[in-house]
Amino acid sequence: MTLVAAPVVGKDCKLYLNGGTHATPTWTEITKAINVSANLGKGEADVSSRETSWKLAKGALKELEISFTYRHKAGADTVFDALLAAYLADTAVEFAVMDAAITESGAQGPRAFCEIFAMNLTQELENSAEYEFTLKPTYHEESGSLIEPEWYEVT
Repeated sequence: MTLVAAPVVGKDCKLYLNGGTHATPTWTEITKAINVSANLGKGEADVSSRETSWKLAKGALKELEISFTYRHKAGADTVFDALLAAYLADTAVEFAVMDAAITESGAQGPRAFCEIFAMNLTQELENSAEYEFTLKPTYHEESGSLIEPEWYEVT
């Protein structure tokens, strides 16, 4: 199904965890994610000189940080178990933050192998227990090649 040109509503966006390889992904939607952010940025290199009285900058390394709130439930929760195992073992896991289902033509968003850097538990009195996850891209190779973060678009 091809996406229709219309505003994208957060509830229709998707967060995925890849249980396969980059070349042959097995995407699992993280349906218990509540608020998801994919923060893209760039480092800054100073390229000023005495040619001008203005400070000049040039974009340097690109940055990505993915964060999301996860509503944990007691009992069997295979997605939480995979996230916890990746955190405890410092394992690279591939994530995709998409504006629609990853099977829809035209869906897009950042896709990257990340390490989980934070997994903060909140237990508010009048709310369910939730984990705040923070992920950043990490070094990951497949078949001897570095897999870099990318802006992924479903064709």
